[in-house]
Amino acid sequence: MASKIEKPILEANHETEEMQSIHPLRSRLGRRIIFILVLLSGTITFLATLAQLYFDYSKQFNNVDRRHQEIRNIHTHLLASSLWNFDLTILQQRVNGLINLPHIDYLEITSDNYKISAGEPVTGRSVSNLYPLTFQDPITGKSEQIGTIRVESDIQQIYNSLLHDFLVILSINTIKTVLVCYLILIIFHHSINQRIYAIVRYLRQYNPRHRTAPLRVYNYPVITQKNDELSLLCNETNKLTKSLTILYQNIRFEQTRLADFAHVSSDWLWETDSALKLVYCSETMLEALDLQENHGLAFHEIEQFETAIQLQQFLNGKQNFHHCEVVLNLNGHKIWLMFQAQARYDKEQDTFLGFRGTALNITELKAVQAELEQLNQSLEHTVQERTHDLAQSLKQLKQAQAQLIQSEKLAALGGLVAGVAHEVNTPLGIAVTATSIIEEVTEEFERAFRDQSLTTNQFVELTERLKSGSELLQSNLSRASKLIRDFKQTAVDQVSESLSKFNIHQVLMALIASMHPETRKIPVSPQLEGDENLMMTSLPGTLTQIISNLIMNSVVHAFEGEHSSPEIHIKFYAQDKHVIFEYQDNGIGVPQALHEKIFEPFYTSKRGHGGSGLGLNLVFNLVTQKLKGHLKFTSEPDQGVHYIIQLPQILD
Repeated sequence: MASKIEKPILEANHETEEMQSIHPLRSRLGRRIIFILVLLSGTITFLATLAQLYFDYSKQFNNVDRRHQEIRNIHTHLLASSLWNFDLTILQQRVNGLINLPHIDYLEITSDNYKISAGEPVTGRSVSNLYPLTFQDPITGKSEQIGTIRVESDIQQIYNSLLHDFLVILSINTIKTVLVCYLILIIFHHSINQRIYAIVRYLRQYNPRHRTAPLRVYNYPVITQKNDELSLLCNETNKLTKSLTILYQNIRFEQTRLADFAHVSSDWLWETDSALKLVYCSETMLEALDLQENHGLAFHEIEQFETAIQLQQFLNGKQNFHHCEVVLNLNGHKIWLMFQAQARYDKEQDTFLGFRGTALNITELKAVQAELEQLNQSLEHTVQERTHDLAQSLKQLKQAQAQLIQSEKLAALGGLVAGVAHEVNTPLGIAVTATSIIEEVTEEFERAFRDQSLTTNQFVELTERLKSGSELLQSNLSRASKLIRDFKQTAVDQVSESLSKFNIHQVLMALIASMHPETRKIPVSPQLEGDENLMMTSLPGTLTQIISNLIMNSVVHAFEGEHSSPEIHIKFYAQDKHVIFEYQDNGIGVPQALHEKIFEPFYTSKRGHGGSGLGLNLVFNLVTQKLKGHLKFTSEPDQGVHYIIQLPQILD
């Protein structure tokens, strides 16, 4: 075993010494990078040189072709003119001049038996073109070919020049690439390799059991930077080693703490091998079962577990299990234990390795559970009795609420009757007075007529008094009749529960008129706005009861104290298959905290002053339950209230 341990240490030391004395050219990573750089640079240089060579090749041949075209397009006419005039001396001079042009090596003019040439014929690879010499008569305009001219250019020189340039460029680039790569290797060695070796040496010497100085790497001026990637790696290495040291210390601490907990714990900790034999037991388990630490027994071999059939089945199943209750008789005392365990498997070979589990003593819990069962039985009987009493109380409360709601309806109708009776008394009293006046005038007429003392002036005066009393009587009787009619309509609607088709405007106007005795106390005159021809099939009495309760709520609560101009606006309009009622006043409003409370039964801010707290609750119930509608309420302090009531136009 010692030799196996010493061999890796010697190899590590050998590699460390090799790293310390390594030359830049012996760096595997550096050589690999240089090889790649040389390969890439050489390939790019070769391709670039080939591209340059191809460009020069095309340029040279384009120049040759351009010279040949120049002779064809410009000089052939002059040569043809000299040949036509048979001026051979000038023709030879012009040919000798053309041979001096770049890329022109040989010119030959042939005409019948005459041949004029300049330069040396090209024996190797060449570019040769034959162009006709045509003379055009300036008088007649006719053209005639009088000869030909051969133009030859030696391209072997071009090839030799291009090859020479290619070799020179390739040699220079090769030398430059080698020098650059070697410089890069030196820079790479000082900026990366040496610092990597420093990190590797630090990690090989690192031991989490001992505190070591943090890693520091040397930064070469110009070549490296203080906060480059390897400096970041160095910092992260220091953080990692520091975390590993802390983690190692924490693990040691947790191991010690777990050992202490296992030693003093009242629960049992145990572990088995693949043959289900106990390889570890906490001290409390060993003491309770009276076992030795190295007993090597399985659960079924322990006397106390002979009757634990369910536990044996779970263990034989070799799977995780929980909540396995086992009853043991230890030293004459019966105890309950809750076993649970986790099965361990080798993930690669899928072989069973054993169990690790605990056993929790639940004896006291079982005792408490038994007491709780007895207590629950007694509580169930008590709850049944209390539930019966609460049901009776709830039934009585609902009956009382129904009676109060009915009383609220009758009280509202009674108040309406009293108000209308008081309102009717005024026109009836005036009518009685007018009747007395008419009776007096009639008696005076009869007396004057009987005494034959009726004068014209007296007749006119009595007639005017009679007419005035009659008009007064008629107007007040009409007013009383209208009040009685409106009250009758409102009273009938409020007690009626029959479904009918009615005019919304007429019903609400009659309601507003009948409530004048209450609204004039503020005083406030509700304003009604809506289509006077809009019809609705519903319960008119329920609708008038809703609006009347809202008006009375405003009269009682909205205009407390001095209010400059109290206003109540009622607006209705059709929307899809519904009728929308909007009720607004400009009273003191309702605080946000009370928005949910105002619809609760028996909630009122006027308790002891005539308020029952059922008005708005009755409105909510009538809208949502009776008329199958929706009620929305908004309000702000000193901004009044705003109710939006949506009702079906035709109630099913």
